[in-house]
Amino acid sequence: MIDLDTDALLRCAEEKHPLFHRPLEEMKVPLLLMGSKADEMCREHLEQEYKEMAALVSRTAIQMFEHGGHPAILTNAEQAAEVICKFILTI
Repeated sequence: MIDLDTDALLRCAEEKHPLFHRPLEEMKVPLLLMGSKADEMCREHLEQEYKEMAALVSRTAIQMFEHGGHPAILTNAEQAAEVICKFILTI
């Protein structure tokens, strides 16, 4: 699943399709954004982009891992599981 998601994101970027089909401001569900500062596949300013996205969605949490590659949820699996469980329990 992770590989398919990565492939889909790469195709989206190559074909210059928008990542989201509707404005983020319309999102009604809580949003958890996770990434790794060492992810070689993400843009340099990912954390700032996440903050800008979080400003548009009312219930957003951001978790940036210091280490790990792509995807952060796999390369930081134990920490990610803890973050996800905590996020789910707080929504």
